This record gives sequence, C-alpha cells and structure tokens, in this order.
Amino acid sequence: MKRFIRDTILCSAFIFGIMGAFASLTFLNVFDAFDPIGEMFADFELTDIVFSQLQEDPIADDRIVMVNIGYLPREAIARQIEIINKYEPKVIGLDVLLDIPKEWEQDSALVRVLSETPNIVLGEKLINYNPEAGHFDTTIKPQEHITNVTELGYVNLITNARVQEDLKMCREFPPSEIVAGETRYAFPVRLAYAYDSASTQEFVDRDNDVEVINYKGNIMSFSAAQYGMKYFALDVNDVFEENFTADLFKDKIVIMCFMGEYLGDTETVEDFYFTPMNENYVGKAKNDMFGGVVHANIISQILDDDPIDQMSENAQIALAIFFCLFNVFLFKIIYGAMPKWYDGITKIFQLIEVAGLATLMIYLLLVFNYKADFTLAMIVIALSGDSLEVYHGVVKNLFSKERRREVFKVNRRFWEER
Repeated sequence: MKRFIRDTILCSAFIFGIMGAFASLTFLNVFDAFDPIGEMFADFELTDIVFSQLQEDPIADDRIVMVNIGYLPREAIARQIEIINKYEPKVIGLDVLLDIPKEWEQDSALVRVLSETPNIVLGEKLINYNPEAGHFDTTIKPQEHITNVTELGYVNLITNARVQEDLKMCREFPPSEIVAGETRYAFPVRLAYAYDSASTQEFVDRDNDVEVINYKGNIMSFSAAQYGMKYFALDVNDVFEENFTADLFKDKIVIMCFMGEYLGDTETVEDFYFTPMNENYVGKAKNDMFGGVVHANIISQILDDDPIDQMSENAQIALAIFFCLFNVFLFKIIYGAMPKWYDGITKIFQLIEVAGLATLMIYLLLVFNYKADFTLAMIVIALSGDSLEVYHGVVKNLFSKERRREVFKVNRRFWEER
C-alpha cells in the first residue's frame, strides 16, 4: 500500500511536470505554427455561453440613458449637456478625455456649461502602471480649467489589447485603483454612487481588486435600427432636435459617450469591445459593445446588487490536485485489475468528468452568480489516463537497472538480426 500511495503521488507530480513543460514551451513561442487555432480560442471562456445564449432576455434599465456624442466638437457637446440639463437628470457622465488643448472658442462654451452642472462626472485614463509598487503613476485627465468644476472617474477597462485594432475582450473591471498614493474610482462607480450611494458603497466594500462584469444587454436606439435590448440610446441629432419624451432624463443616469459616427455604425474600432454577449462566442468576427455601454452594464450590476463572485487561484490549484490524485489512484487500480479494459474505461471516465465539470461551471454562473474555473482540473483529468501509462511504462523503468538492461538487450538483438 505504501508503494501504491507513493506511485500515486509521484505520478501526479509527473502530470503537473508535463503541464509545466507545455506551459514553458508555449511561453517560448515553440508552438507558433498553431497560432491560428490558438487565436480562435484565446478570446473564449466556457462561461461566455451563459451571457450569449442562456440568460433570459433582459428588461430595459430605465435608470440609465445613453447619448451618442459621435465626433462632435466640444461646443456641440456643451450644447447637448445644456439640453439634457433642462430635463433634470440625476447625474451626467461624460465618457471622453478632454486633455488635448483646444481653441478658447471651443473650450469656453464647455467650461461655462460644466460650471453650471454640478452633477457631472468626467472621464480620466490611468497610465504608467508600476508592477513593483502595484499602482499607476499618473493619469490623463482634462485640463485644469475644466477639471476644477467636475468629479473624475477613470474609464480604463481590462483587455489584452495593445492597440485599438487588437481584439479587445472585456470581462472584468477594477472598481478602484491607487494613483500616486491616492485612491481613484472607476467611471461607472462614480456614476452609481451619485445615483445610489448606499448600494455603491456595499459594492465597493467587497474590496476586490477586479470584479467580473455581469453583462445584461446592449443598447436600444430610438432612431436607428435596434441591435440591443437593455439600454435606451439617443443619437447625436436626437438630442439637438429633442426627439424624446420629457420624462426620459428626469432623475436618470445619463452617459454621454462615443457610439460610432451614428447609432448602428459597427465599422469603427474606437472604444468598441468584444464581450461575452457576442453571438459568435468562438472566433469572434465583430465587436459588439461600445465602452460607454460596458460602463452602463457595470452600473446596473452595482445598483441591482448583482455581483459575480469568482473562484480564487488557490481553489483552482487545490481542486486540480484533488482530481489528479483521485484519478491516478483510481486508474492505478484499473491498470492493475483490468489491464485489457484500461483504455476504454479510463477514457469514458475522463469524458464524464470533463463534461460534468463543464456543465457545473455553466450552472454555477447561471444560477448562483459564481464564476468557477475548472480549466486546470480539466487539463489534469485529460492527461491522467495516458500519463499513468507513460509513468509506469517509461519513467519507472528508467530508474530500474534491470529494466534499462532489457532495453539495451532488445536493441542489440535487433541490430544483430539485421
């Protein structure tokens, strides 16, 4: 029994060693030939199916109104804010960086309107992340004569993209960050706090560095073709022409942001993201959500007290170790008791385990808002059957003088016969 348990532990260590070797080879770009396949699945997580296929049709969130600013100059944006202000919104969020100097004729109107609008949040962007210190060094923010009359919230969203044209998959966001020793809050957190400080404080008190975005829907347009189902959106001219009912903005959160040259414009890549709600959840072809709408989904999540908890890395590793030890222990019994049935039985068992874990991941997110990650456990399960054979057939024999002699004897006999 001691030898049996020792072999179980050593074989499990061998499996994790194989995984580490493959991870190192991938890191060194040894498998560049497989990049097209890797890129197809790089933006896919199994739980994306919940957001794109399984959740119920969302109900429109009438607390939030989206306004497209397109490519408007600053004086035109100021005019939009003036019009919206007449209808007494609870708070206005302007998701645009005002850091580039403009002619005073352009800035003066905006500065005047902002000074008359106390309930407004402007966007800033955190830059120069310092990994050693664990915080950002500075921000890109509006010029001082604009900043002094507004609150700021950073608009950074988490993606792996390095440039606009890269695939920008957005699943998570950081509620707060430290910048030069000062705590700064995300743009949607600032807006949610202005609307409902109690609910927002509960969300912030979770004290998570990163939160999973609980996506519910995209935008609905009054004037363009509908390509979403959750948030009302006005196009540029809708505001100027006041093409809306008088109660649309009353006590609402208004997010003014770029949503294309016009609502329905899907050719742009500016501030346009892939999300788990994309219908093509494998090998995604087109971006599906603008950054401002991502912020709207975050606000809904905060106000609805509907966060998503996720499994820690330690829990993922512990679960993988458990399945590795369990499978190796069980498969060793089958290997010794029914060697002729070994391949068939273990493969069936592995398929059942992987399918069960995949189903459980989807179920936990759909029903309990818990994002479990069983990927490491699934890899261990997939490797366990064949790795056990390699361990017994090769690894153990390498440490036995008698077995090594057998190899040389067979090899010498082979060449003598030739």
